[in-house]
Amino acid sequence: MKIVHLSDIHIWRYSINPVKLLGKRAVGMAELFTGRAKKFRLERMEDVVDRVRSIKADHLLITGDLTTTALRREFEQARVALEPLLEDADRVSILPGNHDRYTSHSVRTRAFERVFGAFAPSDAFPWLRYLQDDRTAILALDATRSHLSATGRLPEAQFREARELLLASHPKPKRLIVACHYPVAAPEAYRSELRKKRMVNAADVARWLRRVGPHLYCSGHVHAAWAHRPHEVPEQLSLNAGAPLLRDPTGRRPPGFLEIDLTEQSVTVKHHAWTGMDWSIMPMVTDLRLFGAQASTVVQE
Repeated sequence: MKIVHLSDIHIWRYSINPVKLLGKRAVGMAELFTGRAKKFRLERMEDVVDRVRSIKADHLLITGDLTTTALRREFEQARVALEPLLEDADRVSILPGNHDRYTSHSVRTRAFERVFGAFAPSDAFPWLRYLQDDRTAILALDATRSHLSATGRLPEAQFREARELLLASHPKPKRLIVACHYPVAAPEAYRSELRKKRMVNAADVARWLRRVGPHLYCSGHVHAAWAHRPHEVPEQLSLNAGAPLLRDPTGRRPPGFLEIDLTEQSVTVKHHAWTGMDWSIMPMVTDLRLFGAQASTVVQE
């Protein structure tokens, strides 16, 4: 089973319509005008789509922030840009990020669901979806909220419903992927950044995930790719996809996405990174026996 994990595309559009520039969106638009637009290179979107298509993955998982300020035109542009990857809705799973719920209006009008709702088995969270091999399942959580800060919160009701979904699932998934825009934990290099825009009840989520058993945790939000074994959740492999259109003058956060290969017991993860001239494949995890009786791995954080 081969899965592509993509996140934080951040399609953006300038808007000077005063009706649309109320509250938090005015702040977001000001950030675009003062430099954020230069950080996300929309002209590279076609290259990203072509690269993803070339992998011929069994499933595509997108963990949110397809837009920047949840404008209708941003959603529409994201849908058009991704269209070559969306031909088979059964092979694509998409969940929202905090930028896709940027305003209370976008939440109230279900702006994300209207454009990308077809790429989930339910229009409510959490949901559990078995993939084509009938052995791998995605448990999707939504910790986004319309808030002045970028912090999130996973509602208590989702804890209960997620537990019930896993208990009621038959057959039990052999390989579980928990997907949420917000990371629960991050490698040392990114902890201070995550702390500023964290899931405020991440400790509660981590305590619950410790009881889930071995799983992948696929997230976005922090614009850096990683494969991390958090001490908070010992049986978890935390995977963050980074941001494929990010401009990275430092060379420390190469933009790209993850390719995840699952066998019966092991996991291998590669980062497809854009170097500024071409694509490079960076091994992140080699043959991690996450779902077997014993674990042996090479993990690069």
